[in-house]
Amino acid sequence: MKAGFAQVRFDGQFDFRMGGTFVNYLQSETKFHTPLCCSAWAVSAGENSFIWVSCDVARFMESDAAYVRAKVEAATGVPAAHVLVSATHTHTGPTARPSISPFFPTGDLSYFEKVGDKAAEACIKAWENLQEVTMAYGRCDEDKCVHNRRYIMDNGESMMEPGGPEYPGRLMKEGPEDTELQAVWFMAGGKPVGIVVNYSSHPSELYALKYTSSDYPGVMRRALQGVYGADVPVIFLQGCCGNLTPRDHEHDATWGTGVDGAERVGTILAADVMRIMSLTREYTDPEDIRIISTTARLNLREVSEEDLNRSNEIFEMLVADRPAFDALDVSDKGYANKVRNLLNKWKVAPYEDVPVSAVKLGDLVFVTHPAELFCEYQLDMKKQLGPKTICAGYTNGGICYIVTKQGYHLKGYEMKQGFYDYNAGQDLSDKLMALARELRP
Repeated sequence: MKAGFAQVRFDGQFDFRMGGTFVNYLQSETKFHTPLCCSAWAVSAGENSFIWVSCDVARFMESDAAYVRAKVEAATGVPAAHVLVSATHTHTGPTARPSISPFFPTGDLSYFEKVGDKAAEACIKAWENLQEVTMAYGRCDEDKCVHNRRYIMDNGESMMEPGGPEYPGRLMKEGPEDTELQAVWFMAGGKPVGIVVNYSSHPSELYALKYTSSDYPGVMRRALQGVYGADVPVIFLQGCCGNLTPRDHEHDATWGTGVDGAERVGTILAADVMRIMSLTREYTDPEDIRIISTTARLNLREVSEEDLNRSNEIFEMLVADRPAFDALDVSDKGYANKVRNLLNKWKVAPYEDVPVSAVKLGDLVFVTHPAELFCEYQLDMKKQLGPKTICAGYTNGGICYIVTKQGYHLKGYEMKQGFYDYNAGQDLSDKLMALARELRP
């Protein structure tokens, strides 16, 4: 098979607003931790050729991904529908355009076009770097770096990250984790030329700490390149991590926090990848390479009178009592913002059609979607589709949280931040499984 790889760094080349939804500072005001990169891989397979770039940003708006896809198609001839634009979901990279809050001045948003230019540049370079390669795959379980962050509280609702085992009112963890790490790497001339890693855990250890950082994916990349070479791009594909975190709230909430947390988690995952690669001696030259891109229809949730009243109260507080507004939890501010955004969506239609794709490389199948999906859906998809199924979220758009049906009733931060109805998670996963079965019956 023919594949190519490229990595383009973009931090420090232009200023941008940072990645937490309700922070108001620029990259130039931060400390440096790890580089921000756009890392791409390309596969040449005739009409099934594709190019996939993963960028150290919180998320891409669908329109921003479309900008990248159009540039790549014009430069390479690969159809825009076969160009996949993913985010690692680091919270210490650029704020995505739709995440800009009305609570703060938005300033110049042209930086996101510049990020898109860097993503397109990585894609084009990967296509130019096509060469004959062989492929290998491996997996392991890594349970130290991922934990379910939602806990059922004594008020009958769930709470995100309730601060460790002594937190008052905490009853039990709401759901499971997906501990699987998967790696795909490509060899030429007896050495790796590109590594793709899939894991599901929020890269948010440095959230709002005023660092520029690709978080644990960047630490992992740095460690792997220290062994295999700085010229070996490492493409991180974030899985379904909507309810997952590196922080161990069951035993020690300080685990996976801050620079130390990012360093620990990234180093552990890099060691896992190196062990997998060292143990594997089975290389393939997959001939069955196919890609399908389409849309999945998701229905919007209703806006209740309670939702609307509380949202209006918070927006009024912003003007009338700024200190009280500033004292609100980020979940309250986000909730107010989401209600208004949801109302605007209803003015267009009671549903949205979101981009989804499936890619087959031999016996491997990747499925992609733009959501911050709860891991239960990913676990179910893997169970039904079988081994060597890789789920990548935050791809070709960013539509925020889609919770489980249980999570819908238990409410909490993620449910209130979401736009879609009770059935949306199942509707999305059913569509992804149908695509995967079309490629691998």
